[in-house]
Amino acid sequence: MHPGVTGRLLTCVAVVLFITACSRDPKPGTPEAAAAGDRYMRSMSDTLAHSQSFAFETSERIEVFATSGQKRELRFTRKVSVRRPNALFFDLHGEGDTAFDIAAYYDGQTLTLSEKPGGDWAQTTVPGSLDGMLDDVARRFDLPVPIGDVVYSSPYDAFIGSSTKGGLVARETIDGVSCVKLDYADDLVDVRLWLPTSGPTLPRRIEIAYKKAATPLVSQLNFTSWKLDVPVADAMFTFQPPASHDKIEFGDFVTMLDSRIIPAEERAASAATPEAKPAGQPAAR
Repeated sequence: MHPGVTGRLLTCVAVVLFITACSRDPKPGTPEAAAAGDRYMRSMSDTLAHSQSFAFETSERIEVFATSGQKRELRFTRKVSVRRPNALFFDLHGEGDTAFDIAAYYDGQTLTLSEKPGGDWAQTTVPGSLDGMLDDVARRFDLPVPIGDVVYSSPYDAFIGSSTKGGLVARETIDGVSCVKLDYADDLVDVRLWLPTSGPTLPRRIEIAYKKAATPLVSQLNFTSWKLDVPVADAMFTFQPPASHDKIEFGDFVTMLDSRIIPAEERAASAATPEAKPAGQPAAR
């Protein structure tokens, strides 16, 4: 073989080996893995924060772990529309034996929850921003909103608090989409995120394990049908009260929803008390 050809081949092999080495993911738990995860999280946060309106759909699963050791599983689908800084709508529909058909309307002044179609409804006055509304209902009514982390003005700050540890741990394929898997934890929750390795950095899957809840549970959300910067009319966020049902207390409505996820006897059997989220960290999840 001609010496020049041999040299070029050796150079090509060296370049391929160099690229392979550079593309290898860092070992989980190392500072390099934390830095890689941080880059993906900031990219996701910037993509969502810079979109003034967006919509997405989810398929969701909640696993509730009873004190007896038994596990209950509930399944939902959800359609969500967001307009920054102060408008949100979603409808949540239970699948199979899960009895849920709920719509939520936030118009910058009030949050309304309504049982569809034309059933009981409740409304409460809330702060005039998405961040403020999500934190307010979480603190006043112990109402977690699993989609809240992606709705906040800074999703990065919603996921990553001062005590949060973690980073990139693996690469996995979700429904045919190549994703990085990120794993984070603090005193209250374990959070796993799957973000695509190409295209817009938008969540493909999120899992949240509530470690200090009265009854331990894990929530998984699978995201599809992302649409960024789509126009959304005011009517989407406006609730029209049904003539057939009167307004009920917001706290009573939340208690009714809670009872469908965690039966009253199971809540009573749980001796643990939910801990408050550390100051300065979003409370919505």
